[in-house]
Amino acid sequence: MDFAGLVKKFPSSRPLSDQEKNLQLKQKQPLNINPHHQMSVIEMNSTYLESVDKWYGEKGTITALMLILVLIFSVGSSAMLYVAVNRDPTDGGGNKDLAIMIFVGITTLPLISAAIWGLLKESFAFTHYPMRFNRKTRMVHVFRTNGTILTAPWDDIFFTLMQVDHGYKFWNIMGHIIADDNITVTESFALSVTSDGSSEGIKILKSHWEFIRRYMESGPEAVTGQVEFCLPINNRRESLRIATRRLFGESDGNGMRAFPINILGLVFYTIVWPFRFIAMITSKLPRWPADIESASAIEIGDPYAIVGTATGHRTSLYPEAVVEEHD
Repeated sequence: MDFAGLVKKFPSSRPLSDQEKNLQLKQKQPLNINPHHQMSVIEMNSTYLESVDKWYGEKGTITALMLILVLIFSVGSSAMLYVAVNRDPTDGGGNKDLAIMIFVGITTLPLISAAIWGLLKESFAFTHYPMRFNRKTRMVHVFRTNGTILTAPWDDIFFTLMQVDHGYKFWNIMGHIIADDNITVTESFALSVTSDGSSEGIKILKSHWEFIRRYMESGPEAVTGQVEFCLPINNRRESLRIATRRLFGESDGNGMRAFPINILGLVFYTIVWPFRFIAMITSKLPRWPADIESASAIEIGDPYAIVGTATGHRTSLYPEAVVEEHD
């Protein structure tokens, strides 16, 4: 569960570390690795590629944890209040009960407030935070968690691999906006995939970076063949079927070598599933500003324009153009 950048913003106004410099991912430098979309694509065409944020796959987890905490604290406090109010005054426990209730109130209210604060990081927010890579304008647009848009030239962004937390030691593909001094990070965003720092985990991150890089540098024809799934969530909420497929997809990324962990993951995400629905239904749909939409116009007959069907399977916007392309 990687929520770095969501619960707490990525650090900024800091210099690039030596590790970030050593692990830089360069836009013009191909990696000798097969690209992979990692179930992140919303839609793709000759103009732009749009993907989800790294938190989308596990959306509902924070909501589940926070609502369960609020419920426990609220029920516990209410039960103690009920006992204190309804105790027989002749048994001599009134003053003790009052002291206990004051103590519980002082300690519980901050915890409930903190749980509600955490809840609002995921629910009553946005359903997802899309990233749009426009290869014609060579601009990257990132939907921030506060609803504003970060826009930066593709060629000016410093991409690198970085460990984003000290507890679980998750790694992300980071995009840094660098100040004029060429060293100070002013803002950061993460691409769609999270992994660990193992050799296999780094390989997964690099394969996703290569997917994005190859699209921007070589065009959709370089990656379209391996995209079999597109998330049908552009300007609409996900269906229960898509929610299930995407959420439970988080539990099988390690294959049979991690079978016990995957079983625990299935149990965990079964519990989270209904809370994902709460998080989605209470959140707003992200909308791109008119100028970004205008710059992202899809050409009529684009043979590489694909979106997701209701079940998530890729489909062409212009199937007749695809036939002509292959004839």
